[in-house]
Amino acid sequence: GRQITWFGGSRMRDDSPVIVKLVKFGKEGRMVTKKDDEGGGDGTSDSGTSDCVSSNIVLWCRRHQPEIKKFTPYVCFGRLGYRSHVIGSNPLSFVWDLLDYDGLKCHGDLAVRENFELFSKCEKMV
Repeated sequence: GRQITWFGGSRMRDDSPVIVKLVKFGKEGRMVTKKDDEGGGDGTSDSGTSDCVSSNIVLWCRRHQPEIKKFTPYVCFGRLGYRSHVIGSNPLSFVWDLLDYDGLKCHGDLAVRENFELFSKCEKMV
């Protein structure tokens, strides 16, 4: 869907510098809608559209292919916006908005669309 759950490394904590930066930059790039601006929005408007301020976080994923014991090449999933994270969890659990979801799903390049569809059906990404 339009969101992804990411689990941080076992040594990452809420106060780890990289986590502090992820939360800061992610919140700056979160999806903004009329509902959000009025307070109490859920990331989508009544029309189902969202606008993004900007984002400095880009998600790259690859899949493990156990049958050949190798990883696929990395695929870009675009920009991320912070949705939430579980404070104090180990490993840290984040939910991110895929800000470029619509553009990737409807991309003019068939290879980009096919890769996105393949990865978005995957249960485990690295």
